[in-house]
Amino acid sequence: MILSRKEIVSLLLLLTAILCVLNASLFANILPLHVSYEQLAQQVVCVGTAYICVIYALSTWMYHSNYSRTRLHMRMVLVTMLLGMMVCNTVATYYFSVGLAFTKLEETMNLYLLFSSFAVASKSVSLGLSVISIFLLFVIMVLIVIKMMQKHGKHSLEEKLQNVESQKE
Repeated sequence: MILSRKEIVSLLLLLTAILCVLNASLFANILPLHVSYEQLAQQVVCVGTAYICVIYALSTWMYHSNYSRTRLHMRMVLVTMLLGMMVCNTVATYYFSVGLAFTKLEETMNLYLLFSSFAVASKSVSLGLSVISIFLLFVIMVLIVIKMMQKHGKHSLEEKLQNVESQKE
Protein backbone atom coordinates (compact mmCIF):
# COMPACT_ATOMS: atom_id res chain seq x y z
CA MET A 1 0.00 0.00 0.00
CA ILE A 2 1.56 3.25 -1.17
CA LEU A 3 0.80 6.40 0.75
CA SER A 4 -0.05 9.61 -1.02
CA ARG A 5 2.05 12.70 -0.45
CA LYS A 6 -0.79 14.18 1.57
CA GLU A 7 -0.81 11.18 3.91
CA ILE A 8 2.98 11.26 4.24
CA VAL A 9 2.78 14.91 5.26
CA SER A 10 0.07 14.04 7.77
CA LEU A 11 2.09 11.23 9.28
CA LEU A 12 5.13 13.50 9.52
CA LEU A 13 2.97 16.12 11.25
CA LEU A 14 1.71 13.50 13.71
CA LEU A 15 5.29 12.35 14.37
CA THR A 16 6.30 15.97 14.99
CA ALA A 17 3.38 16.38 17.39
CA ILE A 18 4.39 13.27 19.34
CA LEU A 19 7.99 14.47 19.60
CA CYS A 20 6.87 17.92 20.73
CA VAL A 21 4.54 16.56 23.42
CA LEU A 22 7.26 14.19 24.63
CA ASN A 23 9.72 17.08 24.68
CA ALA A 24 7.41 19.41 26.59
CA SER A 25 6.19 16.88 29.11
CA LEU A 26 9.31 14.92 29.93
CA PHE A 27 12.57 16.41 28.75
CA ALA A 28 11.97 20.17 28.93
CA ASN A 29 10.90 19.96 32.57
CA ILE A 30 14.26 20.26 34.28
CA LEU A 31 13.57 23.10 36.73
CA PRO A 32 10.40 24.16 38.55
CA LEU A 33 8.32 26.34 36.26
CA HIS A 34 8.72 29.52 38.32
CA VAL A 35 12.53 29.35 38.13
CA SER A 36 13.10 29.34 34.38
CA TYR A 37 10.90 31.28 32.00
CA GLU A 38 12.97 30.01 29.10
CA GLN A 39 11.98 26.45 30.00
CA LEU A 40 8.33 27.52 30.24
CA ALA A 41 8.55 29.20 26.83
CA GLN A 42 10.09 26.04 25.36
CA GLN A 43 7.27 23.93 26.77
CA VAL A 44 4.56 26.32 25.55
CA VAL A 45 6.03 26.44 22.05
CA CYS A 46 6.34 22.64 21.95
CA VAL A 47 2.74 22.13 23.05
CA GLY A 48 1.53 24.80 20.62
CA THR A 49 3.43 23.18 17.79
CA ALA A 50 1.99 19.78 18.70
CA TYR A 51 -1.54 21.19 18.78
CA ILE A 52 -1.22 22.85 15.37
CA CYS A 53 0.43 19.76 13.88
CA VAL A 54 -2.39 17.51 15.10
CA ILE A 55 -5.03 19.85 13.65
CA TYR A 56 -3.40 19.93 10.23
CA ALA A 57 -2.55 16.22 10.29
CA LEU A 58 -6.12 15.19 11.04
CA SER A 59 -7.50 17.61 8.46
CA THR A 60 -6.13 15.30 5.77
CA TRP A 61 -8.70 12.67 6.67
CA MET A 62 -11.42 14.96 8.06
CA TYR A 63 -11.59 17.67 5.41
CA HIS A 64 -11.52 17.64 1.63
CA SER A 65 -12.42 20.33 -0.83
CA ASN A 66 -13.35 19.76 -4.45
CA TYR A 67 -12.14 23.25 -5.33
CA SER A 68 -8.49 23.52 -6.27
CA ARG A 69 -8.31 27.18 -5.26
CA THR A 70 -9.45 26.33 -1.71
CA ARG A 71 -6.88 23.55 -1.48
CA LEU A 72 -4.18 25.97 -2.67
CA HIS A 73 -5.21 28.49 -0.02
CA MET A 74 -5.09 25.81 2.67
CA ARG A 75 -1.61 24.81 1.53
CA MET A 76 -0.49 28.43 1.67
CA VAL A 77 -1.88 28.78 5.19
CA LEU A 78 -0.11 25.57 6.22
CA VAL A 79 3.20 26.79 4.78
CA THR A 80 2.77 30.07 6.69
CA MET A 81 2.00 28.18 9.89
CA LEU A 82 5.01 25.93 9.37
CA LEU A 83 7.26 28.95 8.92
CA GLY A 84 5.84 30.48 12.08
CA MET A 85 6.31 27.25 14.03
CA MET A 86 9.88 26.87 12.80
CA VAL A 87 10.75 30.43 13.85
CA CYS A 88 9.08 30.03 17.26
CA ASN A 89 10.76 26.67 17.87
CA THR A 90 14.15 28.03 16.84
CA VAL A 91 13.87 31.06 19.12
CA ALA A 92 12.55 29.01 22.06
CA THR A 93 15.27 26.39 21.60
CA TYR A 94 17.98 29.04 21.50
CA TYR A 95 16.74 30.77 24.65
CA PHE A 96 16.22 27.42 26.36
CA SER A 97 19.81 26.42 25.68
CA VAL A 98 21.15 29.82 26.77
CA GLY A 99 18.78 30.19 29.74
CA LEU A 100 19.66 26.84 31.25
CA ALA A 101 23.37 27.28 30.67
CA PHE A 102 23.78 29.32 33.88
CA THR A 103 27.10 30.71 32.65
CA LYS A 104 27.58 33.12 35.58
CA LEU A 105 26.61 30.48 38.11
CA GLU A 106 28.85 27.95 36.41
CA GLU A 107 31.87 30.18 37.08
CA THR A 108 31.41 29.91 40.83
CA MET A 109 30.23 26.35 41.33
CA ASN A 110 29.96 22.96 39.69
CA LEU A 111 26.46 22.70 38.17
CA TYR A 112 26.54 18.92 38.20
CA LEU A 113 26.14 19.13 41.98
CA LEU A 114 22.98 21.20 41.49
CA PHE A 115 21.28 19.01 38.87
CA SER A 116 20.76 15.27 38.70
CA SER A 117 22.30 13.32 35.87
CA PHE A 118 18.80 12.89 34.39
CA ALA A 119 18.31 16.67 34.34
CA VAL A 120 21.63 17.20 32.59
CA ALA A 121 20.84 14.50 30.04
CA SER A 122 17.28 15.81 29.63
CA LYS A 123 18.54 19.19 28.48
CA SER A 124 20.56 17.57 25.71
CA VAL A 125 17.68 15.31 24.71
CA SER A 126 15.26 18.24 24.74
CA LEU A 127 17.51 20.31 22.52
CA GLY A 128 17.93 17.33 20.20
CA LEU A 129 14.17 16.75 19.99
CA SER A 130 13.66 20.44 19.26
CA VAL A 131 16.17 20.33 16.42
CA ILE A 132 14.52 17.18 15.03
CA SER A 133 11.11 18.88 15.23
CA ILE A 134 12.41 21.93 13.37
CA PHE A 135 13.93 19.66 10.73
CA LEU A 136 10.67 17.72 10.31
CA LEU A 137 8.73 20.97 9.98
CA PHE A 138 11.19 22.07 7.29
CA VAL A 139 10.83 18.78 5.39
CA ILE A 140 7.03 19.06 5.56
CA MET A 141 7.20 22.63 4.28
CA VAL A 142 9.42 21.57 1.35
CA LEU A 143 7.00 18.77 0.43
CA ILE A 144 4.06 21.16 0.47
CA VAL A 145 5.85 23.84 -1.56
CA ILE A 146 6.82 21.22 -4.17
CA LYS A 147 3.18 20.11 -4.35
CA MET A 148 2.04 23.73 -4.72
CA MET A 149 4.50 24.36 -7.54
CA GLN A 150 3.46 21.19 -9.35
CA LYS A 151 -0.22 22.06 -9.06
CA HIS A 152 0.39 25.68 -10.10
CA GLY A 153 2.12 24.54 -13.29
CA LYS A 154 -0.69 22.10 -14.05
CA HIS A 155 -3.40 24.69 -13.43
CA SER A 156 -1.68 27.37 -15.50
CA LEU A 157 -1.48 24.92 -18.42
CA GLU A 158 -5.19 24.10 -18.05
CA GLU A 159 -6.04 27.82 -17.96
CA LYS A 160 -4.03 28.43 -21.14
CA LEU A 161 -5.85 25.58 -22.88
CA GLN A 162 -9.21 26.98 -21.77
CA ASN A 163 -8.23 30.43 -23.06
CA VAL A 164 -7.23 28.97 -26.43
CA GLU A 165 -10.52 27.06 -26.64
CA SER A 166 -12.54 30.13 -25.73
CA GLN A 167 -10.74 32.19 -28.37
CA LYS A 168 -11.59 29.61 -31.03
CA GLU A 169 -15.29 30.02 -30.37
